[in-house]
Amino acid sequence: MRFTLAILVNLIALLASFWWLISSNFNTTQPIEMEPIVTCLALTATLLGLNFVNDKLTRPHIKIKLSTSMTEHPTKGFMYGIGVDLENHSMLKAFIKNFQVELPETNQVMQFMDEGFTEQPLPKVILEPGQAYSFNIVRKNIDIPNLNVSSFGDFVVTTDVGYKYIVPAKEFQDHVRFLLEK
Repeated sequence: MRFTLAILVNLIALLASFWWLISSNFNTTQPIEMEPIVTCLALTATLLGLNFVNDKLTRPHIKIKLSTSMTEHPTKGFMYGIGVDLENHSMLKAFIKNFQVELPETNQVMQFMDEGFTEQPLPKVILEPGQAYSFNIVRKNIDIPNLNVSSFGDFVVTTDVGYKYIVPAKEFQDHVRFLLEK
């Protein structure tokens, strides 16, 4: 609401400064006045700056890193997985909605709902500034008939407001390839 009010006030001031510029420099025979020109330029720069700040402030900066993970399960022995690490590098909270991989051949997505090693459901993830979250994807999570490594597309993390953070398909496929070989 404050941002919308700031833009509205800036637009009104910009329109008033344009009127001042036109009335003082174009409708008269007096010498050119610099004040309305400078004011119009400053208010235009402020409006552009507000737009830039809004884009930067409302989108959290999330880094995603995939790695190979391994654990020893008490009954299943050694288990390999794909470790997914999220880090919030912004000053805003990030509310994570889902973790999924695109399947371009079928125009579908595969959602990851469980932590691979513990088989516990993934909780609602809220990343505070500077906080990190990790979970694992195991073979059981991606072992679907008629899917090969090239069937997997981008790994996508989506926030509650729809921002998407993507790990390219090639990187995800490399990790899947290693996982399926183990």
